[in-house]
Amino acid sequence: MWQTNPPLETEWEYLFGNGPVKHRPTEKEELLTVAGHDFEGLMKAGRLSIGLTLLHQSIAEKTPFGDNHYFWLHNADAVLQLNMASDRIREYFIAAFFNETLESYKKKGKKNSWYVTPFIQVRDECNNKQPDQRLKNAAGELPDIAAQIFRYRETRNVIVHEIATKLGETNKQLIKKQRHAYDEGSSSAQERVEPSYEDLRNHHLQIESNHKVEIANTVKDWYNSLVKFSSFVFESEYWLRRKIVPNQNAGADQ
Repeated sequence: MWQTNPPLETEWEYLFGNGPVKHRPTEKEELLTVAGHDFEGLMKAGRLSIGLTLLHQSIAEKTPFGDNHYFWLHNADAVLQLNMASDRIREYFIAAFFNETLESYKKKGKKNSWYVTPFIQVRDECNNKQPDQRLKNAAGELPDIAAQIFRYRETRNVIVHEIATKLGETNKQLIKKQRHAYDEGSSSAQERVEPSYEDLRNHHLQIESNHKVEIANTVKDWYNSLVKFSSFVFESEYWLRRKIVPNQNAGADQ
C-alpha cells in the first residue's frame, strides 16, 4: 500500500515546470510522508547490516581465534537501525489514526508512552464501532505483532552492551580461568592431558557458532516482524484514508 497508494502523491508535472500545483499538502500528510520514508530508508539500511552480519558470521566461524569483530559491529548496527524503524512505523500509525505527533500523543496519557498502546486503542475502537471489515482485520493484527516488536526493543540494550564489551568479557574469563588454575595448583601439569589445537578450536567454534546463530536470528526475526507489521499498518491507513469508515479519524478520541 505504501508504494502503490502513498498518502501523498508527488506532483511531478509541477516540479518539472509543466503545470500548476494542484494540492496543498496538509500537516498530517507531511507527518505520514516523512515517517513513512524514514521507515523505508531505515529498513533498507537494516537489511544491508543484517546481510553483512550473516556474511561475517560464516567468516568468523571459520577462524574462531581470529581478530574479526565485523560480525558484532554489523549486528549492533542492525539492532540500532531496526530500533529506529520500529519508532518510525509507530509514529506513522499515530499520525494516521490520531492526527498527532509522537510528542503530543505521548502527553495525552501515561500509557501512551507504551509501544503497544496506540495499536490496542485502534483495535478496540474498530471492534466497538464495527467499521469496514478490511480495516478491522488489518488493525486487529497489530497489537500482537507490536508486543513482539516491543520485546525485541527490550533486548536491544542487552545485545548492544554484550557486543560492545565482548572483547573485555572474553579476556575477563581467561583471567578467571588462569587464576583458578593457579589457586588449585598447577604443579601437576604432567598429569594433565593437554588438549590439542584442534580440540580447542572445535570447542570454541561450537560455542561461538551457537551464540552467533542466536544473535543473528534475533535481528532476522525482528526485521521480518517489522515487514509484516508495516504491511498491516500501511493497509490500515489506506482503508482509513479511503473513507471506508464513517468516522475517518477512528480512534482519534481515545
